[in-house]
Order: sequence, then C-alpha cells, then structure tokens
Amino acid sequence: MRTKSSSEGRRGSVKPRRILVPVDFSDSSARALRHAAKRAAASGGSLIVVYVVPADYGWLRIGRDESRDLDRSLQRQAVDRLRAFADENVGDMPADLEVRVGQPAEEIVAAARESKCDSIMLSTRGLSGLDRYLIGSVAHRVAQLAPCPVVLLRPGKDSPDRKQKRQSVLRLKHKGKSSR
Repeated sequence: MRTKSSSEGRRGSVKPRRILVPVDFSDSSARALRHAAKRAAASGGSLIVVYVVPADYGWLRIGRDESRDLDRSLQRQAVDRLRAFADENVGDMPADLEVRVGQPAEEIVAAARESKCDSIMLSTRGLSGLDRYLIGSVAHRVAQLAPCPVVLLRPGKDSPDRKQKRQSVLRLKHKGKSSR
C-alpha cells in the first residue's frame, strides 16, 4: 500500500515550482494571479505572468504590416499596465512578466513551453452555451494544447466577469400512471 510522503500535497501531487499565469486584466484573472502567488509562495516556487495582445491578421493577411506596427504599440502600452497589475495582485512575490502578440491560447502554450513551467493557472470567464461557442474559450484551448497541467479557476460569484444567467426551469410533479 502506498502512503503519501510529506513532500506531496493534499491530493498526492507535487507542488509546482514554476507557475505560468496568463492575465487579461479582468477581475477573474486578478483572482487567479493572487491564488497562484499564494501557491508559489507556499511551495517556494516562482511566477511567470503573461499578457497576450490579441492579433488576428485575417485569412488573407491584408494590412499585415500596418497591423504589426499597431501591435508593437499596443505591446509597449501593455508593459506598463502589466507591471501595475502585477504590483497590485502579487505584492512582494517576485515574478517574470511577459507581453506577447498573437493568438492568446497559442501564445500562452508557447510561453509555457519556453519557460518550462510546471503548471498553468488561469481564470475562465464563465461563458456557456452560445456565447462560449461563438466567442470561444481561451482556457479550453490552453487546456487542450498545454505541455503541463492546467488549473482553471472559475470567476467568483460576485465577479463582473461572470455572466449571471437565470435558467428557465419548468418544474412538474409526476404522480404516476393512475392519476391521469
């Protein structure tokens, strides 16, 4: 019979040493970053915080060169915003910050490979149904492509990032065949 050693976590897994946290400056990603910072501090690990400037050059790649100039400008602007976001949510925990340009899920996975991180921790937006189908889910795509375990954190109940939808429910009582 196998027993847990003292170096293993509650669920029998090894604590991550390098945690990659993709952010989009939302409340949900701030929550994920704070959670990752606590886990990294508890395990003596480190953080890599990544923001991706979304870039889509289209199917025909028309205007690609002009778009690249805009992307570089947005990337430079995002650096200051990422520093402030990390200061606010990580505190004294040292972290590597990275701003990339491209398709968010693919860039996050590339950052994970390049940094050789142990895990990726990111928030979801709480989308479901048609919204998720039409908009897509970066978190879902990252989970499919990632070279390491992915921890997905749902938005908190009061988070503005979580869409509060009331489902229509029709409740009936079935009294059996003989009651018709």
